[in-house]
Amino acid sequence: MDKISWVMIAFILATMAYFMLSGAGFEALSLGGYFQVVGFSLLATVVLIALMCIPVVIICYFIKLIPDIDYSIRAAFVFTIIGIISELI
Repeated sequence: MDKISWVMIAFILATMAYFMLSGAGFEALSLGGYFQVVGFSLLATVVLIALMCIPVVIICYFIKLIPDIDYSIRAAFVFTIIGIISELI
């Protein structure tokens, strides 16, 4: 994996955690609540990257390219950016 992919994963994880915390209320959570937010954010990030593997494999099959996890991470990153933009609008 490229180094930029790790940065994208960290950004996706931070974005998921931020929106979960803002939905729950920042001051209303205890220490266990923060552990749950981190766990669900990690789970949501892994699921998002896994779901993005499906279109990447299909596209790579048709253009005769070997699929790479970096493509799925980039697609998940773009999906997250689109989600942020739609949340702000």
